[in-house]
Amino acid sequence: MGDYLQKKHPEEVYRKPTMEEAHQVLEYQRINFTFDKKNYDAFKKALPDKKLKIESTSKDVFEQLNGSVVPKAFWNNYSDFNKNGIGFTLFQDNLPASTAFASFVIDQKLEIGIETAEAYRGFGFAERVCSRLIDYCLEKGYEPIWSCNSGNIGSRRLAQKLGFIECKRIPYYILPF
Repeated sequence: MGDYLQKKHPEEVYRKPTMEEAHQVLEYQRINFTFDKKNYDAFKKALPDKKLKIESTSKDVFEQLNGSVVPKAFWNNYSDFNKNGIGFTLFQDNLPASTAFASFVIDQKLEIGIETAEAYRGFGFAERVCSRLIDYCLEKGYEPIWSCNSGNIGSRRLAQKLGFIECKRIPYYILPF
């Protein structure tokens, strides 16, 4: 690809290409993690007991969630999500604060998607609602899967807290438009 390829720094968060980048191929990295149950059990044991409202993700929540990693971005509609996926939403002030959900389910593997509303970031809600989804996976015999853009430091830290271990980095490309 020669001069057309621009390799992004591994810590750079994915963003929409600029006008200057419009005619280049942009290379980012995606990180895949494997689940380590021993690490997860240690995380759960150290987690303080808090009474938080976590419920299955309803149709209303499915429809109203906004962000780049929300169930409606991965599933055709709520009926498809409800039939083939699963999600849990943590509520704060009677509002959906954080939602962890299956971004896909295949061959007893469930990839976790997570979105926390900006106003509720930094309170530990993502780790709580993700742990509910991981518990569901373990109860139902699914292997929890995690992956993210290498520049998404928050997602990487959350994955590691929850017992996931980085196993592979894979390049992906944004083609010129």
